[in-house]
Parts: sequence; C-alpha cells; structure tokens
Amino acid sequence: MSLSIASMRSCRRPSWGESVAALICGLLQSVSAAAPLQHDPAAPSPSPGAAYVDYLIAENLASDGSRAEALRELAQSLRLQPAGNPAAGLAFQLLTEQRTNGRLILRGHTDAVLFAAYSPDGTKILTTSADGTARLWDARTGQMLVPPMHHQDSVLTGGFSPDGKRIVTGSEDKTARIWEAATGKPIGARLQMNGAVLTVGFSPDGSIVATGADDGHARTWNASTGAPLSPPIVYHEAVYSVRFSPDGSQLLTATGDDIADLLDPKSGARILKKPIRQNNIIFTAVFSPDGTRVLTASADHTARIWNAKTGVPVGDPFHHGFSIDAASFSQDGSRVLTVSWDHTARVWDASTGQPLTPPLQHADAVLKGALSPDGSVVATVGRDHSAYLWDASTGEKLHMPLRARNCLSSIAFSPDGESLLVAVDSTVQVMDLPPLTPAPAWVAELADFASTQVKYNQDRAPDLPRIRQLRQDLLGSNSSDPWIRFGRWYFTESDQRAISPWSHVSLQEYVNGLIAQGDNESLELAATLSYDHPVWMKKIVQMRRAHEQAETQPGIPHSPSFGR
Repeated sequence: MSLSIASMRSCRRPSWGESVAALICGLLQSVSAAAPLQHDPAAPSPSPGAAYVDYLIAENLASDGSRAEALRELAQSLRLQPAGNPAAGLAFQLLTEQRTNGRLILRGHTDAVLFAAYSPDGTKILTTSADGTARLWDARTGQMLVPPMHHQDSVLTGGFSPDGKRIVTGSEDKTARIWEAATGKPIGARLQMNGAVLTVGFSPDGSIVATGADDGHARTWNASTGAPLSPPIVYHEAVYSVRFSPDGSQLLTATGDDIADLLDPKSGARILKKPIRQNNIIFTAVFSPDGTRVLTASADHTARIWNAKTGVPVGDPFHHGFSIDAASFSQDGSRVLTVSWDHTARVWDASTGQPLTPPLQHADAVLKGALSPDGSVVATVGRDHSAYLWDASTGEKLHMPLRARNCLSSIAFSPDGESLLVAVDSTVQVMDLPPLTPAPAWVAELADFASTQVKYNQDRAPDLPRIRQLRQDLLGSNSSDPWIRFGRWYFTESDQRAISPWSHVSLQEYVNGLIAQGDNESLELAATLSYDHPVWMKKIVQMRRAHEQAETQPGIPHSPSFGR
C-alpha cells in the first residue's frame, strides 16, 4: 500500500491550527484595462498596502459567510489595485458561486476515488477507485465514455499513453492492466505482480509499460501484448515511483530501500553503478523536462536534484520539517514544488535552491501538490480535508479552500490550465480557475452590484442603468479574453448558462443528466440547481414519487443509476 493511500484511509481531525502569514504586495506593473469603466486619471495613486488590507478583510468575511460584505471589500480592493491583486481570484469565485452552486461533478464510483488525471489532449478524464474500477469520462460533459474497467480490488493508480489511445491501471489485486481508451476493453494479458501495484507509466513512445509494487518488485512490459519485457527488478522494500526519461532510454525508480535507480527499460540493468541514495525512503523520483536532472523526495525531510548522467547531487537540498511525500518540476524545469507532512508545500528555484514562496500552510499533512501548466499556480490537498490554490510566486491564496467531509486524494490541472480536478470522496469535482490576467475595471463594479443581490441594503441601491449597459456590452462581445468570457457567462440567463464559467454543459443539460441518473443523491442535487425553474422541478418531483412508490411496492423497478 502506498503512503498516500494509507494516509487517505487514516484521516483524522487537524492536529494544529492553520496560520497564514500576511504578505505585502510588491512593485506593481501599470495596466490600462480595456473595459467600459475606467479610473479617474487625476485621482491620487493609492498605496498597494491599502488594496491588500481590503483583500484580507474580504477573505476573512467570505470565510465567515458574509459574502455581501466580502464582495464590497473586493470591489474596493480592485479599484485601488487592478493588477497583481489576489482579490481578483476571490471575486471570480464569489461571483461564480452567486450564479450557480454547481460545477461539473463526475459521479458513478461507489467508493473513494484514489486517482484522477486528464488525457494528454484534455478531452478525457481517467479515475480509479477503491470500488475496484477505473472509469473514463468526457471532460466536457462529465458522461462516462466506456463501461467501467474492473479489477478484483482497489485500483490505486493509472495513466494515459502519450497519444491518449491506451490506459494502464494498477491495483491492490497485484495486477496492472492495459486498456483500449476507445472501448474500455483490456489489451493483452494481465501484468501479474507479487504485490499491490503502486505506480505505473508508459514510455514516451507508448511501446513499454513500467510497474512498481509494494513487495519491492518493478518490471517493464510490452504495451501491445502485456508480455514481460524485463526480468523482475528486485528491491527489499516498496517501489513507490517508476518514470521514463523524456527520450525513453532510461527508467527511474524510487524505493523504500532509500535509493533511486536509473535502469535500462528492456534489460532492467543499472545504468549507474551506484544508485542515487538518500537517508530514508525515497517516495518520488522524476526527470526534469530536458532529462538532464533527477529530482527526488524523501522521508529524510529533504528533496534533492541530481545529475542524471553521473548521479552526483546538484546544489543544496530543499528542506522541510518532516517527510516529503512528493516533488515535481514545472514544465519549463525552472521551479520545484515539494509537499510535506510538516503541513506545508513550497515552491523553489530549481537552479539556486532558494524558496520562491513562504510555506503554503495547511492544518495537517500536505498529501499532493501540482503546478499549473504555465507554472504560475499551485494546487495542494491535505489531510485536513481541504484543497487550496496559491500564487506560485507570492504564496497568496487565489481561492477559498474546497473542503470535504473526508480526505481529498488527488488533484490535476487540465492541459489548458483553466480547470482543476479534485477527487472528493467517491466523486471528482472540476473546479474552474480564475483568469490570471489583471481584472478589468468593470469587475469591481460587478462585485459591488453583486453585493446588493446577496444582501439587500436600502442605503446601497445598485446603479441599474450602469449594470444594464455592462450586461449589454459583455453579451455583445465576441472577445476570447477570459474576463470577457466570464462576464458573458455571468449575465447569460440561467436556462442557457453553462454550469460554470469554462464549462461546455448548460445548467439545463446538467440537470437533465442528473434526473436521468435517477438516484436519490443526483435528484437532490438537481433539485438544488432547479429552485427557480418550475418545469425542471416538476420532473424531479415526479421522479422522487416514482422512487417512493418503488420502495413501498417492490414490483415497480427503480430508474437505473448512470454508470453503476
């Protein structure tokens, strides 16, 4: 069993309170926001600190549930400082939640989701679960694309081939399997191991699959037939990670033997005479994007970079106060993200080893972390049952945390960086992320208006003519600018609006899909989303009555639940 799975199953209440360091914004670039409303050029230039104070007040108000007051503070903050201001991300979140309390949710698993990832082109989502299945979903609609792919025990991990046409899964049933993504049918024989398969991966050309298990064995396989390629590669303790070099010529393992090995993928022979060694378990070992370096994360409280040709350490180690479960490079190789059981994550300069952010603080161990494709945003999930978004340069929170009753087990950015997958219990939620460009002036005006819609105050009447003009301008624009796209979404009527700003599924389509699923949980969510649509609500009431009749009269069949 992998450490991340063990930690997920041993969730407990946070052991110490979360603390957030106050950060003062640095030098800001001047921005001319192309928007219907502009700032008065004759007005005095405000202090960046004042805008930040307004943001902090808004964050506290939003955390306490005072959304109207938070929106007003955010409007004030954005007027003072439209660029480089975390208030823009929080405003995006609160405005989105005002329009809908829904987001794309993948439903169908009957036990905890343990892994989730996008296909390389971003059109599909793979999930694996403790219910013994892996499932493939349409990333636009959330619908299952193929029947569930079954193992005999929990499916711990998975991955796509580089061309997205095949899938590999690893299970506690001591096997890995290769599947055809178009049909969900298995390819070749089972990849039989002698322990739970913790880690799997395709080679860059998709011809080889590597597996690692908790009994200390690793192996490579022909990805077309499932036949063994290398002999068993044997360690004393678990193999936590297997990764191919970018050119496919080397296989990198991370092991409980306190070593990371560079191996020939076909023969399993060591390429380095002396493996990379740390002073405790190595949980993660990955190549840099150019293949010249190796990054390891260890239970000895450090992560390190090594020369991939010589195995010699490069620079100083990255230190945490406790075990480091995972580490990763940014896509350009310039940054390193580490996550630790010391309750923090950290972003580092890969060349100098210097921290680029203060500690990104959770209230318990940080289990997973991910950098957005452009390296500007960090996502983390912790054993405190929360997921956070952070600015990768300043460490500022960009979003109110997503919280769950149980542990969050997996996160992944979409290839375009617009959305984030978060595995929450037996579901996966797709979170739309705020634009990273400076907020135009009208966002502050919209936040001010929205505050009057959350909580009525006769002393703060909205400027309705101004908002009507803003609505007309945004709905009439064909711009692909993300803030304009968000504004168009905000003002679109609810029976035509997508369920969230970047989604391709309308609220009505989503509700109809929930009704079609027919289970009580789906109908409850559909009712929540349909409170101002009597026709939709009528369908839900009829379906609920049918359920009640089926429960009292066993001869009447239930409507089938999707994907069960």
